[in-house]
Amino acid sequence: MVLEETFRQVAELDPIEFDQCRDVLKFLTEPNPEQESAEFSDVCYGVYSTVEHIIEENDTVPGRPRLSYFKDEHILLVEKFNSIHEVPFLHLDSIFCLFLYGLPRRNSDYSVRTTVSRVLRLLYASAVPDLSINMHIMTENWIHEPEVFVVGECAFAQDTDSVLRKIKYEIASHPEVLMVIMVVIEEHQPYRSPGRMSEAWQMLLQDNLSRSSFLSLQGVAAQSLDQPVVVAGHTWCHLASVRFHVWVRGEKPINIDVDNELLARGTLFPNQDMDAVDTMIEKGMVMMRDYIVTVCQEVVPGSDTSAIRNSGVTFCPDWDYLLMDLKCAVDGTAYD
Repeated sequence: MVLEETFRQVAELDPIEFDQCRDVLKFLTEPNPEQESAEFSDVCYGVYSTVEHIIEENDTVPGRPRLSYFKDEHILLVEKFNSIHEVPFLHLDSIFCLFLYGLPRRNSDYSVRTTVSRVLRLLYASAVPDLSINMHIMTENWIHEPEVFVVGECAFAQDTDSVLRKIKYEIASHPEVLMVIMVVIEEHQPYRSPGRMSEAWQMLLQDNLSRSSFLSLQGVAAQSLDQPVVVAGHTWCHLASVRFHVWVRGEKPINIDVDNELLARGTLFPNQDMDAVDTMIEKGMVMMRDYIVTVCQEVVPGSDTSAIRNSGVTFCPDWDYLLMDLKCAVDGTAYD
């Protein structure tokens, strides 16, 4: 009843739109660990904006769900918050922040402001990517239209096709994007809830079972990602692979349907093979630096951009550290 009252206060919805809103909020508020994302069809923009408002204003909706609305197809993609989903781009976020903030960003003619965020405005709606790097160039009397450098998306426990569709919309709205990074994390098998009356099912009936208590119930604690988290005879999480896809822009906007020299693939887990990804991400960082120089010179012709142009670029990830973070995230996801 609380949600229904919220609906009525927020917008004047016809019965069909009201039912669509209710279905989306039901998906978000009723726990179902077997389904981390969902697509809703035939959704009008009004329903999307209403749901977005409810999520922002109402504590009834748990976590930090992501909404992406594809206007042309009237599809609303809803992704639940998941710690595994977050980890890869938290690692890259810190690297990109150090790189961008290390560039000389101000002289007497202009200043450059770069932001790493989680919201990307599309032509007719918005999406919430896992990573978005934006650039603003300001002069004394003018602010250059913000541009998007990088978009990052992670697919975990969801259909990769829906993530690819989301990326295509993001590129269509921001054809200037210089680099797209997609991380695909797969499990050995889709998660299934414990069977009724099983040992694990009865364990879940306990009140206030802490994370430490839950993990202590493992017969043999998983020491690495290649081992499943098994508690009370039930497998809660078992990663199979972590793979990276990196596209950079050529003369034309990025086309993720084309397999050419502008695409690099790499595997972080189970076998680490990330050299091609390292090289391509560093190439994308060089492109970011050079693009900042180009735009600064367009905004303020004749300005001195040598300090930016001569800045070194090195991509130095700590993939082993990311694997440790993923192991912690697996434990957290198993508990959640």
